[in-house]
Amino acid sequence: KCAREGARPHNPAGKKQEKTVFPRRAFSDGEELVRQMRSEGLLHKVSRTRSDSMLAGRTKLIDSIQVAMQSDGGEFAARKSELRKHKTLLQHMDMLQHMDGEDIMQASAEIAEAIPLVPLAVKFGFLAVGLVIRLVIYSLLITPAALRFVYAYFFESRIIRRVRFGPHRRNFLDIYLPDSSKSARDGSTKQLPVVVGIMGGAWVMGHRSWNTQLGMRLLDADVILVAVDYRNYPIGQIPDMVEDIGRALRWVHANIAVFGGDPNNIVVHAQSAGAHLTALLLLEHSLMLAQGQGTERAATLFNVVKAVVLLSGPYDLEALKPHVISRGVNAKILENLCVGGDLQGCSPFSLLDTPEWAALGDKAAEILPPIYLFHGTEDQAVPTWSSVRFAKKLKDSGVKNVTLDVRNGFTHTLPILEGPMRGECDMQVELILPHFFGKEGARKVLAGLPKRPRLLPEIMLRAAMYVTPY
Repeated sequence: KCAREGARPHNPAGKKQEKTVFPRRAFSDGEELVRQMRSEGLLHKVSRTRSDSMLAGRTKLIDSIQVAMQSDGGEFAARKSELRKHKTLLQHMDMLQHMDGEDIMQASAEIAEAIPLVPLAVKFGFLAVGLVIRLVIYSLLITPAALRFVYAYFFESRIIRRVRFGPHRRNFLDIYLPDSSKSARDGSTKQLPVVVGIMGGAWVMGHRSWNTQLGMRLLDADVILVAVDYRNYPIGQIPDMVEDIGRALRWVHANIAVFGGDPNNIVVHAQSAGAHLTALLLLEHSLMLAQGQGTERAATLFNVVKAVVLLSGPYDLEALKPHVISRGVNAKILENLCVGGDLQGCSPFSLLDTPEWAALGDKAAEILPPIYLFHGTEDQAVPTWSSVRFAKKLKDSGVKNVTLDVRNGFTHTLPILEGPMRGECDMQVELILPHFFGKEGARKVLAGLPKRPRLLPEIMLRAAMYVTPY
């Protein structure tokens, strides 16, 4: 129902795909692709010994994760005295909570700051004019439906907005509270499952409001969504983004019980750039714990995360460069995202090639929660081989609980935008709920959800899917 045609599980061990998003090449797996790119001089060989300048990215990353995981959330703890301004949290749970003019201006400014397309285009050059035209047309086509999500984000009474979880810019999160969270908070019913949503946005234009569609649907399923934000480039680089996500996870674990959520029943859901950052945090932090670094509280966080669901993530930035160039975007932006241009040090795929992982990878792998990798064969933004290679690399590196789900006919945004707008696709929720309720329990919950309304005519959706640059 999501893709209309060919939305079936894909077997990576089967035949070669008939269509590939990488220009002028057809590869059965990512390893063949990388060998070809290296032979053409497009990639440098991964070296276990790198210069000090090329180690800068990973060094900064490790420092950032240590800072994040040493925080216990106490500085920004959720206390009732600080939350009285959120009427939905206290005695006025059944009343509408509308944002005042100042709140709307603050949120609007954040969203505008999250989309610095013009300065980035001038600085790094979107060389493919056709790509920009397609993006504009695509945005115009989905605008009527997207406006419903915009309205919901600003005026839905069950969303608590702009809760600070850290000291930096963009260190805010939004909490989507089902009606049943009131009784869960009072202790008359059990605490609710919690999803931590980490949005994408190519590291430069993400905002936590991108999770509104998912949050509204999880409200129907009596699941709390915490949509976290992180510093985008040029405000921060990848280590800063990973630090923010680490801080947010610690905050959720320490504070979500105040809102009726179960701090021991958390699923992390991340998409695109958010999936890359989350994978980087998980692997690096598990390795640090295997080395004896970190606190007991930091180790506990892995025990309460039931699963990590990663959608359409770019897990090897060095291998992604030729694809980025082929789309008319200056690949220098990838190097600017990484401290010292250290693409390897900021790639979860390359982390699995390090001497540290070779020495303690088995121990680190035992710490990791189950990892679910989802990708679509028609993804133009991040090629399918990104998840295929990463899944294989994880398994070869000792990570046992890895699931790869590649769907024919899916684009980069179909599970999160076009599918829900059609009114028939609950792909994100279908991937999340089994980790809380099991397969049969998830089916029952899904069957009991109210039917999604169609937000766009089919002809507009098909046109959007035809011109999409994603």
